[in-house]
Amino acid sequence: MHILVANNPDRRISIVSNSFALVFRAVGNKNTNHQSFKAAACAVELIPKADLKGQGYKKLSSYEIYGFVGLLEIGDLIFIGTITRKSRVAQPVPHETVNKISGVEFFCLNDSRWDYLEINSSGYPIMPESESAPHQESVPKHPCHEIRKLLSNGSFYYSTDFDLTSTLQRRGFISHSLSSDNFEKEYMWNSFLMKEIITYRDRLDVNARQILDDEGFLTTVIRGFAETFITYVKNLKIGLTVISKQSWKRAGTRFNARGIDDESNVANFVETELIMFSNQYCYSFTQIRGSVPIFWEQDTALINPKVSITRSVEATQPVFDEHFVRLTNKYGSVNVINLLSTRSSEIGLTKRYRQHLQLSKKVSLNSDTFLTEFDFHKETSQVGFVGSKKLLPLVTDFILENGYFSYDVREKRVISEQHGVFRTNCLDCLDRTNLVQQMLSLTVFKLFLEDFQLINSKDYVEDTDFASKHNALWADHGDQISQIYTGTNALKSSFSRKGKMSFAGALSDATKSVSRMYINNFMDKDKQQNIDALLGRLPHQQAVELYDPINEYVTQQLEKKKDNFTSYSSADIFIGTYNVNGISRPTDLSQWLFPIGDKFKPDIVILGMQEVIEMSAGSILNADSTKGSFWESMVSQCLNQFDEKYLLLRVQQMTSLLMLFFVKKSKAHKIKQVEGSSKKTGFGGMTGNKGAVAIRFQYNETSFCAVNAHFAAGSGNVDERRNDYESIMKSITFARSKTVRNHDSIFWLGDLNYRISLSNEQVRKALMDKGENYIEKLLTYDQLTQEINTGVVFQNFKEPTIQFRPTYKFDIGTNRYDSSEKARTPSWTDRIVYRGANLQPLAYSDVDMRISDHHPVYAAYKAKIVCIDENVKNKLSKDLYEEFKASHPNEVGSKVLQLVDIDTEANKILEKYKISSKPSSNSLLDFDIQASPSRKSPSNILSSSASLSSIPLQPSSRVSSASEVYLPRNVQQPSSRASSTSEESITRNLPPPLKATTLQSAVKNDGATRFVPEPPKSQSQPPAAPVAATPLQGSTTERKPAFSSPSPPKPRKALPPGFSDVILTPKNSSSPSSPALPIAEKVKPAAPPSLHAKTSNESTKPDTKRETKDNDTITKNPPTVPVKKAELEHLSMDAWRPLTPK
Repeated sequence: MHILVANNPDRRISIVSNSFALVFRAVGNKNTNHQSFKAAACAVELIPKADLKGQGYKKLSSYEIYGFVGLLEIGDLIFIGTITRKSRVAQPVPHETVNKISGVEFFCLNDSRWDYLEINSSGYPIMPESESAPHQESVPKHPCHEIRKLLSNGSFYYSTDFDLTSTLQRRGFISHSLSSDNFEKEYMWNSFLMKEIITYRDRLDVNARQILDDEGFLTTVIRGFAETFITYVKNLKIGLTVISKQSWKRAGTRFNARGIDDESNVANFVETELIMFSNQYCYSFTQIRGSVPIFWEQDTALINPKVSITRSVEATQPVFDEHFVRLTNKYGSVNVINLLSTRSSEIGLTKRYRQHLQLSKKVSLNSDTFLTEFDFHKETSQVGFVGSKKLLPLVTDFILENGYFSYDVREKRVISEQHGVFRTNCLDCLDRTNLVQQMLSLTVFKLFLEDFQLINSKDYVEDTDFASKHNALWADHGDQISQIYTGTNALKSSFSRKGKMSFAGALSDATKSVSRMYINNFMDKDKQQNIDALLGRLPHQQAVELYDPINEYVTQQLEKKKDNFTSYSSADIFIGTYNVNGISRPTDLSQWLFPIGDKFKPDIVILGMQEVIEMSAGSILNADSTKGSFWESMVSQCLNQFDEKYLLLRVQQMTSLLMLFFVKKSKAHKIKQVEGSSKKTGFGGMTGNKGAVAIRFQYNETSFCAVNAHFAAGSGNVDERRNDYESIMKSITFARSKTVRNHDSIFWLGDLNYRISLSNEQVRKALMDKGENYIEKLLTYDQLTQEINTGVVFQNFKEPTIQFRPTYKFDIGTNRYDSSEKARTPSWTDRIVYRGANLQPLAYSDVDMRISDHHPVYAAYKAKIVCIDENVKNKLSKDLYEEFKASHPNEVGSKVLQLVDIDTEANKILEKYKISSKPSSNSLLDFDIQASPSRKSPSNILSSSASLSSIPLQPSSRVSSASEVYLPRNVQQPSSRASSTSEESITRNLPPPLKATTLQSAVKNDGATRFVPEPPKSQSQPPAAPVAATPLQGSTTERKPAFSSPSPPKPRKALPPGFSDVILTPKNSSSPSSPALPIAEKVKPAAPPSLHAKTSNESTKPDTKRETKDNDTITKNPPTVPVKKAELEHLSMDAWRPLTPK
């Protein structure tokens, strides 16, 4: 493809394929019939290539265009993303090619400043020498430079001839798998850039969709790894490929993306598939990895970064269950391999993981979900990484019961399917996970080779070429996934490649660890910003709108009819702040949390505490995190004293600052996107004794943010407090680069340390005399009130009128203001301010609790919540679209401002295209097999010693009949014996494909039913000159001349569990359409060295290690119920009338 531009009468850019062109034109800053359009909008037109003639088009770039990745808007400029450089790196099966993206260019649709200019590594145009210096300075940095650099870093891949987002088992060997209808959006990293284009594609007819798909106009980009090696299994030439895909749903760098989110997506979720292809069989085995699926975070400390679990068990369980329901629905049974260690930093995650699996009511432990706990560090500490093989006996049964995918290439039928998956994790899901997944991959691959008699069960394969190639693939894969997540290659890669850890490898690992610490602390923030920009997660970032009359009509009508799908509800919110002065003794908090008893039980409770630890230098530098757990437990106990159950959704702590976020259990399902952030301001930003912690969340369609702050102390330090506010407001950021201001409702609470600008004596006298309106008079000298009124800080924030006495500072245990030598001036240091048109304050007061030198303060609000029924909205949108089409047939048929129906000439081209889609006679891999129909790709040949990325591919011939014996052509055998016999004079007796109809016996082995094939029947061969033959490696029979029948093999180890006429199934599943298989005499097979066999009786017994629950019931003592205050019984909600902000 090529990219062209025309500037008259208006600017248009066209991506041109062999037969068609996709034409883009900017639409904006126009007003037609009083309809306002968005400034950055784009019209798209799909036309035959011939229609471009005479329209003034010329080449915009000398690069060939290999794919269109989507549209991006930056500052009202629209950019068209294209792939300009690529390299072919993998070929899982013939006619399926994977390309690595090495160059991407973004061409501006509505600005010509960057036309024909090369961009340097810093993002600035390289101007021609003839250009004057002033003109050079006038061309700014390319706005898409950072995203361009991200997409060109070597971790993104695409394919033009098959669906790269799905596994081989899922897409199968069909003739046309490259369709946007089948893509798994979870792995499509350019889904945001292609969002509107795909929407328009879905509105086209089938023929136009096929053109968009097959002409390469819609390119699906994945992030991960792909590579192919050619090797041999004895005399059989095979291609080994690893394809890995990382999900973008919770994408991010190491310390920015951990655990699970509210949509049940986990960080660093990667699906990895090993594919083997030969001229006889095709094989694949899929594994997945992903972060521990609970809500947890880890700080970026250089030494032993602390792991924090941020949500309670009850609040996490529904999200946890949803994650595993998705996995079981997609993959079948899931075996969780948890490699976390028992040391203090990881044991908490292991316990919670196990607890959630045991408590789950959506998946059944030891039925469809299994847990295998393996302390990798402990098991390998004495014997090295080879100790990881101790894991194999624990997962043998699962491997045998769930099998792998296999396909008969010559007979074109599926032999077996994989019915379960291993989900492996460590802390980062990198180094330990890489090594264990590699070991499992090789184990299952060897099992396949034994099952299909390609190797003998007693063969030692670790030193073979195919095992070395397999390990090299996995080592390269581990390095790439680690680069994506941490910025360095994987640790332990020396062992992955060579099977042993050298001193140089250990030294390399130490260097990588240091590099990771630097990158994670100083570079990941910018990398996260670029990832968020690519995925459309930045605040107010929207997909480029494709303008057409239908879309404008539907948008306007939806706005008019929004009441049909929009509803409103209310939520009662309780906000509290308390400087607890380091206290750690239990106390009853009912007076603070339920100031009018059970008459007001809020839907949401947000509490901020300051000074939860002692404010000594030692305590600040070595913060005790157990204080957070102490307050979490005490508050939870108090909130749950009535019939309403409250769930803890988030804990956010930084040194002495703590924030707790509770929600009623009945409302928890409406809360999404709960996140936390913090900012230190103490000692110039070095310590957390001052600063802020913040929590944000989404309640249906309304966003909330709460900030708990502790500002600089001192009566005269108003400027320092102003700086603290500005620093916190600027530095508190959440996922998708959201800031505090990017929310509908904001609460700012804490010990803000603002004082009264009067002398101590004047303030105390006014408080003692209690004259008329004395509080109001004192407030005129309140520093925070003065700052808000002048607009210096807290712009657009409000505070209900204060009607309570100053909350600081008291003698502990009394209601007497500070009588110490310092005699601090009484002040309203503890405050709660808010911003949001949807908030109505109900109450604002303090509480006479005397356990600290501050009084706690609370505020109650009623919030208006927006709710949108997406199903109703989507249905209404579809109805409006159909209504417009029916009433404007001429406009819908036009091809001026929309993706149009293809005209007569285009239909002719399409017919030619269909005719040209006949099966190709060229095969991409050098295997003499009949090519699958309707595959279209360039043709090449692979070397047996190099990866696909470095070897050009060339065509090979194919054999005309699938019934013939297929041989590799021009293949040098790995044997040292030189052969002078021409390939025409020898036909190798390769084992024929296994058929269900030839089974003669079943064997119980390793706890699973597996079957032994009967000897293959002889096949008629064309006459050939007899030659002396040598025995095949690993075989007990001599090699025969080509025209003689092959000798029957010895009875062997059983095939994978379960067998039908078409497909292998697990032993515990049934297929009503499959006939029962006759059972012949049993043969005792030899057990493989790595798999421990069981007797047939043992196979029917439940595994004691996988017992789901004990019969013993666990009795828990209920928490002590705080005593309700009798004097609160007479109060009601009427006592809280709506308050008017001052």
